[in-house]
Amino acid sequence: MINSVKFFRILLRSVFMCCLSLPLAANALTAKEIMQNNDALPDGETSLQENVLVIIKSGREQIKKFGTVFKRYDEKRRMRMSFTFPTRLEFLVWDEPGTDSLQWLKMSSGRVRKISTSDKGNSWVSSDFYNEDISEFNISDHEYTLLGEVEVDGVPCYQVQSEKLFEPRVYSKRIHYISKQDFVLRRVDFYEDGKHRKTLTLQNIELIEGVYTPRKAVMERTDGKSKSILYLKSVQYNQPVADQKLTRETF
Repeated sequence: MINSVKFFRILLRSVFMCCLSLPLAANALTAKEIMQNNDALPDGETSLQENVLVIIKSGREQIKKFGTVFKRYDEKRRMRMSFTFPTRLEFLVWDEPGTDSLQWLKMSSGRVRKISTSDKGNSWVSSDFYNEDISEFNISDHEYTLLGEVEVDGVPCYQVQSEKLFEPRVYSKRIHYISKQDFVLRRVDFYEDGKHRKTLTLQNIELIEGVYTPRKAVMERTDGKSKSILYLKSVQYNQPVADQKLTRETF
């Protein structure tokens, strides 16, 4: 996720950042400039994370634990997520602007399969996140409209709509809520076929190693049937990450 945030962008990254400077004339910013300011926030060249995912459906909770290794290669990004509880699964994600992300799943049996484009809109590990949501949100792949200004949990935010420029499109549009003060992403509304289906809220944002990082990300369906809560238990930025950990051959 998640760059988000970039969520985890990241997921899961998603899911989630700060800014270094303020604009000279905030009311003169375009929608794209607001998104670029958010995207420019420091998020580390690498990150090592330990996460807990809680899925709540019909009053029942399911808990999953996993680690994440992320590394940036200029505009390209690679991420590996390794689930350790309740079963062993791994995901490998390669992102590059202008192209659909590449994703692979390694099952507990050791069998590896590529996640197809048609599966990007499917649930990720039975949660309210989709496979699409664990990919990086690339600024250059979308067009933007400034809808106005609103408050999110008392924080004044820009409200920016994004629409992907090319197929495949899992979401017909997204609406991003970005803090006017520091350009931190606070919330995202996701639309499918023109209907608001779910909302991601980023909470408990802390400054960790120079990066503003959400400790909690909540993805909730608008029909109230389920929600998934992603807790960031630990994170280290800009630590050495061997390239071999993120290759298809060693996956």
